[in-house]
Amino acid sequence: MQTFSSQRGFTLVELLVSLSITSMVLLASVPYLSDWTYSRQIKDANSKLLSAYGLAKAMALRNPEAAPSTAAAAGIKVVTGASTRAVFVCRGDPASAACATGGANMLWSADFPAAISMTLGGSSVTNGNDVTVAINNRGVPTSGTVYGYTLSRGGSANDVSRSLL
Repeated sequence: MQTFSSQRGFTLVELLVSLSITSMVLLASVPYLSDWTYSRQIKDANSKLLSAYGLAKAMALRNPEAAPSTAAAAGIKVVTGASTRAVFVCRGDPASAACATGGANMLWSADFPAAISMTLGGSSVTNGNDVTVAINNRGVPTSGTVYGYTLSRGGSANDVSRSLL
C-alpha cells in the first residue's frame, strides 16, 4: 500500500486573498505617499532658497567688487524655463547677463523641482519671468523692502511662506 505525504504550500484561494489584502493596503497608502513627496519637495526648495540667500548675503558683506552701499554687491536670481527652475548666487548685480549658467559672476546654483510654484517679493516666478534680489554691502536688499516668498506644491497643507530677512 502506498502512503501519500501531505503536500505543503499555498492554495490558490489563499494566494488570492493575500494579494487582495496587499493591494488594498497599497491603495490606501498612496495619498500619504504623494503628500510626503510634495512636502519633501517644498522643504528641499526652501532649503535651497535660504542657502542661496545666506551665501549672497555673506558675499555682499565681503563686498569683493567694492560696490557702494546704493549698488548691488551680490544677489540671487531665480531663473525659470519650460521644465526647469534654478536659483543662482552672483557677485554684483544679479540682473546682469554675467549672472547666468557659466557666467563670470555666478558663484553657486541649485535646481528646484519644476512642479513647485513660487512667489518671491510679490512677483510670481513663472516660465520666462526671472526674479532677482540685489543685496548691498550692508547685507540688506538694495530696494530696502523685505522680500517674502511663498513655495507651494500640491495644496495649502504643504505651503511655506516666509521672509528672507
